[in-house]
Amino acid sequence: MRIKEYAKISKIPFKTLGWMTRRGFISDPLIERDLIGLKLLENLWGKIEFIRPQLIKKNKRSRKALIDTCDLETKWERYAFSRFMNLEPDHKIYMKHLIAEIELTFRFKLSIFDIKKIYRVRKRVYQIKERQAQKAQKAQKKIIEKSNNDPEKREIVATK
Repeated sequence: MRIKEYAKISKIPFKTLGWMTRRGFISDPLIERDLIGLKLLENLWGKIEFIRPQLIKKNKRSRKALIDTCDLETKWERYAFSRFMNLEPDHKIYMKHLIAEIELTFRFKLSIFDIKKIYRVRKRVYQIKERQAQKAQKAQKKIIEKSNNDPEKREIVATK
């Protein structure tokens, strides 16, 4: 059985099966040994008990990055996401420069639909950064309130 045929009846995505083939974990066409292994993998696929121990080995930052980008299908979308996320607060990247950079790096011409995806990625990053800023503001406010309520840390202010 070929991988394309197997992907149609399997829980495992075609991209993952292709990756497994390129890495040499399975062959194309699939042999009996591969089918047995894939059947076992299908039974475990998506189970939280199977995923959790794998994620534990990653640090919190890596896990968060994985969660933030897990629904971005292509490498170039994840690349755009990381370019926007890694921008310094006062810097900006122009869309036409990013589009040219992606086309040069990944060697293909972006369609109108692909460009719309980049705009959606930019919007998502903007929302994430906005939430992070709000969290930081709340934390700062909490610290200030805590220090203002602490009798040990109060300052005596002399007025005329």
